[in-house]
Amino acid sequence: MKTIVVCTNSRPFTSQPSCAHRGSEALADWLEGEIETRGLDATVDRSVCLGHCPYGPNVRLLGEDFYHESTREKLIPLLEALDKAD
Repeated sequence: MKTIVVCTNSRPFTSQPSCAHRGSEALADWLEGEIETRGLDATVDRSVCLGHCPYGPNVRLLGEDFYHESTREKLIPLLEALDKAD
C-alpha cells in the first residue's frame, strides 16, 4: 500500500505561511475521496509538517518527490500513476 503524506500544519499565531491556511485539509479530504472512488491501494497520512512551509500545500508520495503548491489539478498525475501501478 502506498502512502500519500499531506502536510496539515497550521501556524495560527504567526504571520509565517502554513499548509493548512492554504487549503491542505480540503486537499487531503479530496485525495481520500479520489483514492476510494478509484479503488487505489493507497492511504492519506496527515502530517504535522514536511518542512517546506513557504511552498505549501505540500504533498509527498512516501519515499518519492514532493509536490509543492499542490492543487487537485497538480495531483491528478500522481493518482493516475498509482492507478497504473495497481
